[in-house]
Amino acid sequence: MSENSTETPEGGVSAHVYQKLFRMVMSNDIAPGSRLNIDKIAVELGVSTTPVREALARLETQELVTKEPMRGYFVSPIMSGEEFDDLWEFRLLLEVYAASRAAERANADDIDRLRRELASIRPVRLLDDDYTSMATFRNHDQCFHELVLDIAGNRQASKALAQAHVHTRMLRMRFAPLDGYHAIQEHDDIIDAIAAADPDRAAEAMRTHVQNAHERIRAYAQ
Repeated sequence: MSENSTETPEGGVSAHVYQKLFRMVMSNDIAPGSRLNIDKIAVELGVSTTPVREALARLETQELVTKEPMRGYFVSPIMSGEEFDDLWEFRLLLEVYAASRAAERANADDIDRLRRELASIRPVRLLDDDYTSMATFRNHDQCFHELVLDIAGNRQASKALAQAHVHTRMLRMRFAPLDGYHAIQEHDDIIDAIAAADPDRAAEAMRTHVQNAHERIRAYAQ
């Protein structure tokens, strides 16, 4: 999911405002549940209200903000523990299948794509007080899992996973260093299993990864 837009000059302003607001929401500079004042944001960013409204509408499609009739936009709350558990059960079912299927279908180019994605994150130092490093890991994690589903060849599953990832973003931004180092090694194990064309091993590697991530992240849900 790209965060950039260069379609028109106005679109460029909207993209810039979107990136600013996205970062503020993801880094908790704007707390979950907070009301977003469109006029105030426009003044602070030195833009008209139009790109602010466009940016908020885009964030709403990602479920990072919600719009309430007669009240305006609010930052979405952190999901509850029960919601988190339901989401992870869905991910477990979807991604274990995808890893097994990817092991059956992957060719040399697919394995190269996975290894290049993993290599892109290895030099990154994951610092708990650095938005850029945490965002880099979050983007890697999303790209990696989307690649596995792409190789599996199920487009509807890919769309479902992309939506599921949105719900964990704000949680992941709080603990990327804790989860990141473990996740990177687990991603490596998944790639090795897919490269070996071993569906059972790939399924088990993904199951272990998703279950471990659930345990690492669960404490951050409400």
